[in-house]
Amino acid sequence: MSCDPERVTGYVDGELAPDERAQLETHLPTCAACSAQVAEERSLRARLRSLPQPEPRPALEARLRQGLAPRGRSRLAAWLALAAVLLAGLAWSRGSATLVGVQLARDHRHCFSAHTLPAQIWSNQVDVLRAFFEKRGTRLPPLPSGAAGLELVGARFCGLLDRPIAHLYYSAESKRLSLFVVPEPVRLDGPYTLRALGQHVRLRRVAGQAVGLVADNEEDLAAFERSFDHSLALFGGPEVPPAR
Repeated sequence: MSCDPERVTGYVDGELAPDERAQLETHLPTCAACSAQVAEERSLRARLRSLPQPEPRPALEARLRQGLAPRGRSRLAAWLALAAVLLAGLAWSRGSATLVGVQLARDHRHCFSAHTLPAQIWSNQVDVLRAFFEKRGTRLPPLPSGAAGLELVGARFCGLLDRPIAHLYYSAESKRLSLFVVPEPVRLDGPYTLRALGQHVRLRRVAGQAVGLVADNEEDLAAFERSFDHSLALFGGPEVPPAR
């Protein structure tokens, strides 16, 4: 069988059918790239599981305790309080820079592994793409039309949890880079770098917005970010400090 990163991810997640799993397990000892991806994704999942658990707000904990008291509120009230705690945990986790970075890496790989890029608009003109997104309520920071041999080719909206995000494609032959503009909330105390699903991810705050860069190659990402900073200096003014 040939290498298939999506199938490897499904293998790590335990989502493959038995015959597909058997084929991949036969393939892994002969393929260093796929074996490395399995090891990396398992390590990443272990790190995600080790993240601290969200702490519910005192008011929510008090409501839950009151609902579970012997002579407290009804069972329905207890379930409502528990649901509130779970929602608070979801709100906390959706802003995790690590989890956001993993989702950006997955979306980058998914889009660029398609036979044809799933763009909603094709253009190498920043102003054209800016107008497309602003018409739909998303503001773009100052962007380069290309860097490190990468050229802007198109864009679309992708889904991140329950949020649509702007996804801009840069490519050149074997080079691929994604730029994402991520709506709030994302907890960033400064630039944040990670490696996820074989991709290099850089999250940072630009003019009050969370921006994610994802590339297959670390050098391409660094070169693009330098050009991005140059565009900001020319057209965007100083970077806004991260929200506290």
